[in-house]
Amino acid sequence: MSDYTLNVVRDFNPQPFGRYRSDGNRSAEVFREDQLIPAMKKFDHVVVDLSGYNYYGSSFLEETFGGLVRAGYSPNELAAKLKVVHNQLPSIVSEAMKYMKEDQ
Repeated sequence: MSDYTLNVVRDFNPQPFGRYRSDGNRSAEVFREDQLIPAMKKFDHVVVDLSGYNYYGSSFLEETFGGLVRAGYSPNELAAKLKVVHNQLPSIVSEAMKYMKEDQ
């Protein structure tokens, strides 16, 4: 099994913001489509580390994680394949997990 950790601040943008690609190159849609989904296709397990930034907007989290369900991933598949972490704010992790369950 291959595992991969995708650190949003280090590997994507130190201040992610926005929902759609039209919001700029640090948006959730850019992150999900250009980094997260390719990593999920390549690796058996992916950890999304949100540590290092404490101001994720709901629109960024919903588009990133709820968008995975809209892209065809089932909540069960996401639970088995994807882990979300933040070293200071478990509430951000809870919010991300909620969107993966709601957007069915």
